[in-house]
Amino acid sequence: MNKFFKIFFLIVSITEFSYSQGLINNGARIVFTGASQIYIDGATGNYSSTANGFITPSASSSITLLGNWTNNAGNNAFTADGGGVMLAGAAQTIGGTNASAFHNLSLTGTNTKQLAVNGTTVGGQAATFTGVLSLGTRPLNLNNNRLDITNPLTTAITQSGGYIISETNAAVNNSIVRWYMRTTGGAHIYPFGVLAGTQIPFTFNATAAMANAAGFIDVSTRATAANDNQPWAGASNVGAVSQMFCPNNLTTGNVCAAGSVIDRWWDITNSHPVTADITFSYLGSENTITNAPTGNIGAQFWDGAGWVLDNASFGSNVGVTAGVGSVLASGIATFCPWVLTSKLVPLPVELLDFKANCFEENKVKLNWVTASEINCSHYEILNSVDGINFSKIGSEIARGDRTANTSYSYIVNDKKSFGNYFKLRIVDKDYSARLSKIETVNADCDIKKSVPKLYFNDEVGITIVGNSDKLKNYSLAIADAAGRIVFKNDFNFTEGFNSVNLKPLLAKGVYLATLSNSAEGVVVSKKFPTFGN
Repeated sequence: MNKFFKIFFLIVSITEFSYSQGLINNGARIVFTGASQIYIDGATGNYSSTANGFITPSASSSITLLGNWTNNAGNNAFTADGGGVMLAGAAQTIGGTNASAFHNLSLTGTNTKQLAVNGTTVGGQAATFTGVLSLGTRPLNLNNNRLDITNPLTTAITQSGGYIISETNAAVNNSIVRWYMRTTGGAHIYPFGVLAGTQIPFTFNATAAMANAAGFIDVSTRATAANDNQPWAGASNVGAVSQMFCPNNLTTGNVCAAGSVIDRWWDITNSHPVTADITFSYLGSENTITNAPTGNIGAQFWDGAGWVLDNASFGSNVGVTAGVGSVLASGIATFCPWVLTSKLVPLPVELLDFKANCFEENKVKLNWVTASEINCSHYEILNSVDGINFSKIGSEIARGDRTANTSYSYIVNDKKSFGNYFKLRIVDKDYSARLSKIETVNADCDIKKSVPKLYFNDEVGITIVGNSDKLKNYSLAIADAAGRIVFKNDFNFTEGFNSVNLKPLLAKGVYLATLSNSAEGVVVSKKFPTFGN
């Protein structure tokens, strides 16, 4: 028996070529070498891949097109990492019967870019994960499709006004950004926005990263169609959502939705265990809360059977009815449907003051004063080495219901065994809770030392601590990466231990803080990064 085998490869080495009527790759293998490029212009300047056509890019190659990108081949269009694709036209679409796996993808030109196929990836394939999605100033509408970011770094998505639209008003929102953070920590910003052009970013700051090299975090967000944040049974990965949050009781049904909840949902799913500080952003127009809309707004999650009792235990902020508002929820390890709700239950404690100071050798004394206490159970003393991850190191029992000022103190012995950051967790008798501000002390509370020390935390700002044998004048200057002074403040140290807190408004970047005085010159200088205010 005779057997005939027909093998056909069309290998085209492209250095530079321009197409004005589009390019159809009908089964060919297009190979790039060096800084090769293809430019496809014109209103119908589309790229279409069919019949297993694919591209082998080089690290510095590029494809620029003004039309649509369509992959109807039986593969992901690329055979290796490297190079980039630029959508430089008007209203362009990434679609086809198969998803494409881009290394670098840049959006320029005009109008909104659209996804028309599920599972499109940006950031690289199996060889490397170093590619970047550059939104520029353009919106990218997911259109009920999932976009995968395979680069785990926080810099894998960049923008200069561009944003991702994840608005799908349905029980299941498939307009998802899946970010393969893998084992990488840090603040990953999902640059979401709405059709009207306003940005409402979501930040997932992984403080305890996943321990799996394939780990990912899925996030989608959408507003409700009307002033009624209805239950969506299909929205939950932990159990059907059967009711909305009612802060005063366990009322079932939907009676509390319009009056207590910001009209926006966030669906968050983690593939592996992770702990994070997460920041939700919403439009002020979505705040239709009828009782104190500019009062305390907190993050609330559905645990599969109901809404947790007290949203302020995760972190809260004042509500806004115009512009963009946000709420930071710290130390979160439960990921599922989240909403932002009002807190109408009276606070158990009105905290007037909370201070932390070095006390004798290697000790810290915490002092706090309450103006009133109603149904307060106890106070938990929390400590942190980085100002982000806190753990309980002690507690104090509340002294019962009272309306007069009440003072408390707590001594932390052996300061060297703990971090420099302290805060209180105020726990009610029904186990609801809220957090105090953060206080910072000297690194080792060695009262013999007199050289000031400088600490930085995005939430607290700049803290300068130290002991002085007399009155001293200091000046703190902060310079950006270009050496420009962006903040300056003069202050005094008095005799004894001093702690000065300054909170400059800084954009994201790396800064150099220099502390000096006229007698000693530069006393201390320190570089620090900030995620921005």
